[in-house]
Amino acid sequence: MKKIIISIIIFGFFFSPIYFGANLPRRSVAKAGFPDDLPGPHLMPDSPFYFLKIWYEKVVIFFTFNLAKRAERYKTFAEKRLYEGQEMIKEGKQDLANKEKDLYKYYLNKAQSALEKAIQKAMEKKKEQVAQELQKTLEDIKNKLKESIKL
Repeated sequence: MKKIIISIIIFGFFFSPIYFGANLPRRSVAKAGFPDDLPGPHLMPDSPFYFLKIWYEKVVIFFTFNLAKRAERYKTFAEKRLYEGQEMIKEGKQDLANKEKDLYKYYLNKAQSALEKAIQKAMEKKKEQVAQELQKTLEDIKNKLKESIKL
């Protein structure tokens, strides 16, 4: 297993654009992002490297700090599991399709809980903003009352 991983790393290093001296612009800016396109990499559940795809998704989720974006990523990954499950059914691999169905449900539940947390956090933030605005209005009213009493 270690030999496979090491050979993949070496293969990626030797066939990278930098190794071949690709002419890259001097002031290029790399923007980190994770693709959410469907159906995604063509690693299917019957592939021996499928675990790498699942690990990749876990890393993507781990580094997604915005709760709304995290819910969107869970939803996207759930849709990918649905697609893969349908493909496994077409190939007659029912046991893998059932595993994909379980992963699909898991990702949907995680998406729902992340979205609920995002909504709750947004509501708390909005409450704080409203409270600050009301406090400011109250202070303005108090100042106007003091001025009117002095007159």
